[in-house]
This record gives sequence, structure tokens and C-alpha cells, in this order.
Amino acid sequence: MASFAERVGKRATRTITQTDDLDVETRTELWNTFVVLRDILNEAGRRSNWDNDTAKNLLTSVWAWEFKKPRDEMKGEGQVWGLIKKTVMEAEWFDVLDLIEETVKYLKRYAEQYTRTLDETFTEAFNNRFEHFLVGYRFIGQELTPVDTSAEADAINAAIEDVASIAGARHSLERATELLADRDKPDYPNSIKESISAVEAVVKKVTGKGELSKGLADLEAAGLTIHPALKSAWIKMYGWTSDDDGIRHGGIDAADADQALAAYMLKTCSAFVSYLTEEGRKTGLLK
Repeated sequence: MASFAERVGKRATRTITQTDDLDVETRTELWNTFVVLRDILNEAGRRSNWDNDTAKNLLTSVWAWEFKKPRDEMKGEGQVWGLIKKTVMEAEWFDVLDLIEETVKYLKRYAEQYTRTLDETFTEAFNNRFEHFLVGYRFIGQELTPVDTSAEADAINAAIEDVASIAGARHSLERATELLADRDKPDYPNSIKESISAVEAVVKKVTGKGELSKGLADLEAAGLTIHPALKSAWIKMYGWTSDDDGIRHGGIDAADADQALAAYMLKTCSAFVSYLTEEGRKTGLLK
């Protein structure tokens, strides 16, 4: 939401998404989020039902595995927090996002014995800051993914949860996210393939047909009715990815399968997966 100064035109509203840089204001707020985490861990260490293993294990992992430092040279937690601050405030934008992503993963690993929500709390906190400062990435699960809005990230996360009982669909959505989120070697063509495979897995669960075009045609016979135009659109989408010139057969050049297209397919397929699972549950075809 715009501030008062922005609404009355006294301060420029942010309009440009940060995808290959982070400004000082954003970096400051990201570090402030780390400060909140530090304070929570310090307070947790003082409680009788917690010990300080979570903070110790987290910071030792960051020191050794993210900063590549010898373990015996770690003199205290303050030393690691200082390096984290220096990285957030001064390092390349992608190194900052790497550090945030790995910190959340370590939180899940080490804090789960005490609380199952700490990592989720901070993925939400970082997503909130990314949203506010127009950073073009969001957490989907534990992967920072090139998605512009938290609503889109929430929709993809919701789709992954919706198909928890359909292993193939869940795996495909998670794999599509991983391939899109890989900042060193993103694989956009295969991310697109996995996105469409998630839809295929849901349709197969409903109809028993392994090929998406045949399964979509049989949805009504199976008891799930969707609008003919929507069905036709998805048959064409499947044809685009699966015919001899389609991306699933290497027909679309990798240069044409860019980040924007892979992100679009992940969002679109996730939305359709959620729609199909919701309609399938209404008719009793899916649990």
C-alpha cells in the first residue's frame, strides 16, 4: 500500500521491479529481517524449554558452507552476524538472495525440533519485504523463484499443496520451480515441460489417460465438466509443448524458452492444477 507521502505526490511511488539489483533501502530492510531472526533466536536460547543449538547450528552452517570459512576460526555468533550484515548490505544482489534462501533452509533443518513455523515465518517475512520493495523474486517452498508478486507465489504454493496426494503432479511442480529458480544454471525448457506434466498427472488421475489431450477430451465422461473453450485452450497448449515442433521434443529453441515464458507456464499450470483438483473434489473424483 502506498504511503501518505506517495498518495499525495510528495514522494515517488516505486514502479520498477528489482530483478538484477537491490537498492540500499531494500538491503536495509532485508538486514532488519535478519535482525528480527537474530533476536528471536537469542530469546529462544534463554527459554528453559529451548537450548541454543538452533542458533549455533544455523550460524555454524552459514559460516562454514556459505562463507566457506574454517570452523575452528569461528570465534562467536556476533562474528557470523557481522558477515551476514556485510553480505546483505554490500554483496552482489544474487549473493544476498543465495544467503537468504540458504538461511531459510537451515532454519527448517535446525529449528523444526522446536517449532515447525519458524522457517515459514521468515519466508513470509522476506516475501513481504520483496513485495514492498518490488524485488522480482518470491519464496515458493524454500526456493527463491523469479515471480513478481506474492499472490502468484501463494498460488503456486497452493497448487503444490493441492496435489499433495498426486505424487507425480507435486513432483513436477516442485521440479519446475527448482529448474526456474536455479540462478546458476536455470533450465527453462525443462521447467516448462515439468509444468505441463503436472497438469497431465492430474488429468491422468481423473481419467486414467496418460496423454493430456486424450485425458482432457475424456474429462466429461469421467464426471468433470469444464467449459469447452477452456478445454480447447489446454489441448492447444499441450499441442504447443508436445507435437514434433514442441518444447517436449526439443523443437523450440532454448533461447526462445526464457525466464518469462517458464514463469508464465509455471503460474498458468499451477492455476489450472488447482482448478482441476478443486472441481475433482467437488465431484468426488479426487480426495
